[in-house]
Amino acid sequence: MNAPAVASSTAPDTPRAPLERSLRLSVYEGLCFALMVGLGEVYFVADALRLGASRVEQGLVVALPLFFGSLGPLVALRLLRAFGARKPLVLAASAAQVLALLAIAAADRTGVSSPASLIVLASLYNASGQAVGTAWSSWMGELVPAAQRGRYFARRNRVIYAVTCLGILAGGTTLHHLEPRAALATAAPSFAFALVFGLAALARVASIGLHTAIHEPPYRGPTSPRRVARYFVTPRGAEVWRFLRLVATLQFVVYLASPYFTPFMLGDLGFSYLEFTLVSVWIVVAKVALLPAWGRAVDQLGPRAVLKLDFVLLALIPVPWIWAKGLGWVLLAQGLSGMSWAGYELSAFCLVIEGSYRNVRAHVFALQSVVNGTAQLAGGLLGGLIATAVGSEVRVLFALSAIGRLAVALALPRFLRTLPEHAHAGRREVLWRVIGLRPSGGLSLRALPAEGRESDDA
Repeated sequence: MNAPAVASSTAPDTPRAPLERSLRLSVYEGLCFALMVGLGEVYFVADALRLGASRVEQGLVVALPLFFGSLGPLVALRLLRAFGARKPLVLAASAAQVLALLAIAAADRTGVSSPASLIVLASLYNASGQAVGTAWSSWMGELVPAAQRGRYFARRNRVIYAVTCLGILAGGTTLHHLEPRAALATAAPSFAFALVFGLAALARVASIGLHTAIHEPPYRGPTSPRRVARYFVTPRGAEVWRFLRLVATLQFVVYLASPYFTPFMLGDLGFSYLEFTLVSVWIVVAKVALLPAWGRAVDQLGPRAVLKLDFVLLALIPVPWIWAKGLGWVLLAQGLSGMSWAGYELSAFCLVIEGSYRNVRAHVFALQSVVNGTAQLAGGLLGGLIATAVGSEVRVLFALSAIGRLAVALALPRFLRTLPEHAHAGRREVLWRVIGLRPSGGLSLRALPAEGRESDDA
């Protein structure tokens, strides 16, 4: 989950005509971003398999970029405090993503790529992307008038979701027709993968061009670290930190297995790139289709009740994988995954919103990002070591992950009992914060400003 940044809750002073133009351009920018995601990062693991990645390397190509990506928000906050400008950071970090994608494409085309080089470049790509998200959320939070945010982000999201699916389909179709499945476990040059990652880089270049034309309101800078430190020693901050540790434990047991679902599909089950594409699109569709229902559940029942159900559902996700032998069981597992993670991400996000104050929220989410990234890396590494020890029987990881998830689900009620009750955020306040979706990383949630009822004092 991408870490957010805080912005002012006041409406921008931008004149109407430039504002409308900027908002329109931001929708087009979201389209380009979604195309990059669908064409690019979805296929990093597939490329690693083509290059003959070991079980540990298969885990690292997912978990290590997530770990370095989790550091992006902290670096971004430091840079924002030092330089006091968001657009230059967004442009520079986006350019770093372009360079990473072009380097992957060039290495694939020339045959010099390796699992290690792919892991390094994917880590650069993800860390830069998280830094973009932190600065961008502050920028857009001040640009979009509060009264328009719900409608505007709902419209922008629909574009992002649809184009992400189209990007995945385009990438998968390209690989299906141009990349022979017999080429797995070889470092031979690949025109198909080079083309897919090159197109993803071009989409990001177009995104950068659109960013340069979008107006940026004056920036007041992030909250001081001293105020953030004071918040975490308050009872409210301490309980949020305790909850974040539980969430990190969940990420650890999830990533015992999560990096190995794609290798299992493309390797053990022998899926074609077209079948893999269908499965990747299906999880996006399941998430998007059920977001409104989860939002209504949060409204009616509160995030605590929804989170308890979601933790149980998350524990069930690996179960169909244990006996899956074809596309049917995998589609069931991925549909359950999309449904469960959509509800979890929204309800957990609500609880952190409830427990934090507006002026420290960027740092709270940055801390959550780092803790989760560390847990994901540790889980992925341990899963790789276990998979290496058990040989080809990777289903053992799925069973261990299911058991671990269930144990965390059973521990959740005790943690929630100690988390203070606050007026919970409604679906309108939460759903418009969902401004992106990454198939490999969940919903992109930003702590953009709300017309708050809360105190700003930590």
